[in-house]
Amino acid sequence: MRIRYFFYFLLLASPIAAQSPLSAIDWLSNANSKFQRSILEITDLEVDKTNDIQVSTLNSSEYQAIGLLPIYVTGIPTTIWRNSSFDDLEYSFKTLPTFSYSPIQELVYSLLLAEARPPLNEPSRYAFLEVRLNKLLNYGAVDPAIALVERASPVPERMIPQLFDISLLSSNNFPICEPIFQNTENRDLQAELIYCYARKGDWLTAHLILETEKVLGDLSDHEISLLSRYLEVDFNVDLSALLPPRDSITHLEYRLYEAIGEPIPAEYLPIQYSQSDLSGENGWRAQVIAAERLSLTGAIPENQIIGIYTNHSPGASGGMWDRIKVINDLDAALDDKENLEKSFQDAWKVFKETNQLTVFAKLFGLRVFEENLSPKSKKIVANLLLLTNNFKITEGYWDPSDIRFGLTAGDFSQVKVSDETEKIILQIFTEPSVPFLVEQKLNQGKLGEVILNALLQFELGIEGNLKDFSESLSTLNLIGLETTARRAALTHLVLRK
Repeated sequence: MRIRYFFYFLLLASPIAAQSPLSAIDWLSNANSKFQRSILEITDLEVDKTNDIQVSTLNSSEYQAIGLLPIYVTGIPTTIWRNSSFDDLEYSFKTLPTFSYSPIQELVYSLLLAEARPPLNEPSRYAFLEVRLNKLLNYGAVDPAIALVERASPVPERMIPQLFDISLLSSNNFPICEPIFQNTENRDLQAELIYCYARKGDWLTAHLILETEKVLGDLSDHEISLLSRYLEVDFNVDLSALLPPRDSITHLEYRLYEAIGEPIPAEYLPIQYSQSDLSGENGWRAQVIAAERLSLTGAIPENQIIGIYTNHSPGASGGMWDRIKVINDLDAALDDKENLEKSFQDAWKVFKETNQLTVFAKLFGLRVFEENLSPKSKKIVANLLLLTNNFKITEGYWDPSDIRFGLTAGDFSQVKVSDETEKIILQIFTEPSVPFLVEQKLNQGKLGEVILNALLQFELGIEGNLKDFSESLSTLNLIGLETTARRAALTHLVLRK
């Protein structure tokens, strides 16, 4: 599972992503891109101005660049965060929302997963890594978070509890116990140690440690009661008294309640818990709910979503069951070519009503576009493809005067605008300008901050602030993220109210 997710997120930022149905971000299409040139220029400027980097050993663990995606994949320099304040970055990442539009959310993942060195004023070793991990978990991206911790190998002792906790949320339902076994003397990890020995099948050792902890008093009464029930050494436990508040449950408690037959539904917990339901062990309904929650943050590949949707036939109607039915019908129609027109229209209407057109577009846009449909349906599909990384294949569908032609073809010479939003988009790609504050931060070597601020501005922009909308897209375009800017503009044209 972890390997599968690693390659999924690798595709998010790789040059081959443009041809892959699993891709979510398109950073560099070739070695001569404007983005690569601009990034290298900024990197050189930053190194010239930073004395700390010149007097330090770059391969020192203190300056280790940790990430899943190297610079030759993303084009992101390892120094992207070096000149920024740790406190500023910590606040920025904590307050980053789940972005409304897929191209922006995908860019966030690339920033989180790129190989990067911490800011110069990092208060303690791996503090910035923990900031990135917490954000990944906030989006439900559990397996990439595990892989990111493991890239700090050997796993720092202070991060062993966090790695263990994260592993409990993985859909493979197997904890990472080896670091726990190597730190048996850590009095803060005794509950974890008991659980790991039990999962290993060494119930006797687990029982002996539990009995010892009853005497030493390092575990709370709550933990002892729950572990006793888990090890089947005490059945006289009031389970109702064991239930913690949902906002304070630990990852270990979550798994223990599941193990003793009193599972706490993941749908009522933070999204990171939803990954555990993807295995299907808690039923198809829980699996579908988990997939839909994670799809909204981009933390699950589209091919996995379609696999879950089509795993069974719906046994009820309304809500998600309607989405399952229309997806199953459309999937069948694409295979046997019967009732394709009706099946597509039905599915499109259901997903439009639930504001999940982007998910629908990624699931079926390319497949349906290749079919022979009515002009009405063809236009809908062409617009849906604008929500995906396959937007360029619709170039021939649009009139050269249409702003959508300009964005798909990169040619705005004949474009005529029809409203203020289109006018702004045209200006961004034909007469770009760098906002003063952006130029200032770039001169300070704070590229990461520039990108984060642009993303936040864009979210405000799509809510109606045209100044923020213009500045955010201009920034993304001028620092070399032209494809992301074009995709974001296209997405807004399709989804705006």
